[in-house]
Amino acid sequence: MKNFDLDSELKRVRVPERTEDYWNEFPSQVRASLRHQRTGSGSQYSGRARLAWAGGFALAVALGVLCAQFHPLQAASQAITRQERHFRLQLAQLDAGLHLLMFNPHGMGYLLAEAN
Repeated sequence: MKNFDLDSELKRVRVPERTEDYWNEFPSQVRASLRHQRTGSGSQYSGRARLAWAGGFALAVALGVLCAQFHPLQAASQAITRQERHFRLQLAQLDAGLHLLMFNPHGMGYLLAEAN
């Protein structure tokens, strides 16, 4: 349908008759409808925001309890201090066993060759 056809079709349709009371109450009806839509969408957003905050808080509390209960950093630190002598021995062997460090021409990085 072209614009001309649409315009002629719209001009043929009669405008519905409205009473004076309808036009007097129309602005307040529009405001009430907008207020209802605004509070309806606002409460939906607010509910999602509350759910997100509650989920984030629950996750933070769960991680706090988990860290307080199991002490992962403390356990790792204790394991390292217990195995410190073994680590030092392995580093010394690695340092003594490497005699050549050369550039890798086929890519980024270095090649490590062990002494035979």
